[in-house]
Amino acid sequence: MDNYWNYRVVKKNWKNGLVSYDVCEVYYENDKPTSWIWGKNVLSGESKVGLELTLDSVQKAFTKPVLEIIGDDEELVEIEE
Repeated sequence: MDNYWNYRVVKKNWKNGLVSYDVCEVYYENDKPTSWIWGKNVLSGESKVGLELTLDSVQKAFTKPVLEIIGDDEELVEIEE
């Protein structure tokens, strides 16, 4: 039996009728999920398929130049890193 962290898709049904899916860090005790980090999640979406599409978009972001915020949130400029 192990204790560890990993990422899992977590679904939440909200009281207002909305549903969200989040990629959360989940903690396991004795190989059983016991807690998770809410509000600091890697990704969030309205469905599992939507979350997968978002992940694909995030992965594509790493193939493009970084955008830097210039001034007081006035402009985005591509930069070389």
